[in-house]
Amino acid sequence: MMAKKKVNKKSIFKNVGFYFVLVYALLTIGLIVQAVTVNVLPMKFLIPVIVVLLLLFLGMYYLQLGKHVNKINKVLGKVLIVILSVILGVGNWYLFTTGSAFSKMTSSKDVSVVSVVVMKDSSIKKVSDLNGQKLGIMSLGDIETQDKAMADLKKDLGSEPTTAKYNSYKDFGDDLYEGKVDAILLNEGSRGMFEDNHKDFDSKTRVVKQYTYKTESKDISKNVDVTEKPFNIYITGIDTYGTIATQSRSDVNMIVSVNPKTHQILMTGIPRDFYIPQTCQGNQKDKLTHTGIFGVDCTISSVENYMGIDLNYYARVNFSSVVDIVDALGGITVNSPFAFTTLHGTFQIHEGENTLNGEQTLGFVRERYSLPDGDRERSRNQMRAVEAMINKAISPSIITNYASIMNAVSGSFQTNMSQSEMTSLIKMQLNDMKGWDIKQIQVSGQGTTTWSPANGFNAYVMIPNEACVENAKKLIEKIDSGELITDEDIAYQNQLVSQAG
Repeated sequence: MMAKKKVNKKSIFKNVGFYFVLVYALLTIGLIVQAVTVNVLPMKFLIPVIVVLLLLFLGMYYLQLGKHVNKINKVLGKVLIVILSVILGVGNWYLFTTGSAFSKMTSSKDVSVVSVVVMKDSSIKKVSDLNGQKLGIMSLGDIETQDKAMADLKKDLGSEPTTAKYNSYKDFGDDLYEGKVDAILLNEGSRGMFEDNHKDFDSKTRVVKQYTYKTESKDISKNVDVTEKPFNIYITGIDTYGTIATQSRSDVNMIVSVNPKTHQILMTGIPRDFYIPQTCQGNQKDKLTHTGIFGVDCTISSVENYMGIDLNYYARVNFSSVVDIVDALGGITVNSPFAFTTLHGTFQIHEGENTLNGEQTLGFVRERYSLPDGDRERSRNQMRAVEAMINKAISPSIITNYASIMNAVSGSFQTNMSQSEMTSLIKMQLNDMKGWDIKQIQVSGQGTTTWSPANGFNAYVMIPNEACVENAKKLIEKIDSGELITDEDIAYQNQLVSQAG
């Protein structure tokens, strides 16, 4: 008996069909495990998919290892296994890409790069040349990271550097240009702060050394059941290229209020120069964009306090994000009320519909100087672009670009919404396939020149119009209470905006 069992066992391993079935089984198990783990399919789809996969496996098993299967059917079974294995392989790849993208999007790491910067013609070529020289440091922004860089710089120097502290970026840049300090320690996220007074900063200076730090970001989410309860997402667009985790000025500011029951979304654009109290500057008033150099938590808490609402989650994007995501979507179509030429890329935007690629979209959402209503119209264009991306993302065409979209989003988009919350929203959408009614409003005010603490000089700001802001709050509250925003509501807010300045 024992000898007979050994012969049977050996005969199975000598059967080529066994290995076909084994590979097919592994791919099937992998797909089922990933489908359950990634958890994007509603149960009404997941259970039938699992049943079909198991039935197909039983069928392939029978065709290869069944006792009464002839040679022709076994060959046919092998061909089917190869075809189905390719399909299973693609399915496994799609699910792996999805899970990986969610993991990267929900990363809780912030990245800060601190540079030792000198004038281009400086004799300082390496860190050791700083011995006996004066170093400028800031007393604004991410001081904790700056202190880490100072500690590392001290190790590299082998001595304590002589420092001069600054509380405005104007003086910070002026003294470097005038030779009052020999070098400055610059958090790269705040490099854009020099554009008002030192437009040639990038070409006139060079980096001697860089220190990179990864820190755990604060959990500032206010979690709700996103398939049952209304919630607010704050979209902050930072003015940098490269890694999305960089802290930098918040040049795109948008509250996206979502009611999953009414399937209505209200996007509220806030101008970057809105002059509001800032929690990270002792509640001094400054441009909203400057909150970003202190971190996204400063932006969120400042807007929450000012608007009197909870911002449940945030989504952070940058210049690279816009280009990568739009290109992965295969371009977007936006409707412009008028024609203009973008400063970034000198792209021609026509009145009416425009089909834009990533770089063109970036030019479209950054432009303000060519627009008749300046930063207000830029805020509207940003909302037009976001709406176009949402519409493209939920269209059937996403299937053909799915992998590239996941790759683009995974490296170009960061949120504190959990993976389970995101998958719950996706399952809800797949379950009912309802469209979304997207409305757009903005808040506005009067442009003027006044003191900017971060800049350290009088700069252009926008003084908020109280009536405009108060009505926007009421519309956000309507979304939260389950009421529908009407076209009349939007028209009235637009009227307040036009009267605001």
